[in-house]
Amino acid sequence: MSLNSVITASPKLKRHQFKRRQLIPLTDVLLWRIDSGIVRTLTNNEEENIITLGFWGQGDIVGQPLFPFYPYQVECLTIVEASILPRGYFYAQEVMLSHTQRTQELLRIIHSRKIKLRLLRLLKWLADRFGNQLPEGQILDIRLTHQELADIISTSRVTVTRLLNQFEQENKIGWSQSNCLILFNH
Repeated sequence: MSLNSVITASPKLKRHQFKRRQLIPLTDVLLWRIDSGIVRTLTNNEEENIITLGFWGQGDIVGQPLFPFYPYQVECLTIVEASILPRGYFYAQEVMLSHTQRTQELLRIIHSRKIKLRLLRLLKWLADRFGNQLPEGQILDIRLTHQELADIISTSRVTVTRLLNQFEQENKIGWSQSNCLILFNH
């Protein structure tokens, strides 16, 4: 039995809606289930640089109990609906396994030696996880700035802008009419 099936089968939980870029309120004991939308978890290092800890979507669980350090924030990247989970629904082993797997995927990407490969792998991972399939590729409706992408992969905004332009010239990526990123099949 999966965590999602246990939670889905439970009594109806009250949903809360959050706007894009809004922070989800956290406490030391509060866990949230993402019902729709996409969030990223963040912290800061000693130099006050933002560190992206992960990206989470429908069915994922986020909250301060999963990250024992401060600061810890959950930022909405899209409009998000989320439900507060009562303590009785907290299945620690499955939640921690899910978080560990997702974090390891992201760590593998950001530790690629070549920045070009790092950015392309990040975009592909995000599209695989949160994108929608098109005949020509995948469309990703997460609006991350060039600076945010740079922070995630530990490079400069200028480098990200240059690489995105290069990817576009190489027909690896494109943009929809609504300015969503498209990763083309190759």
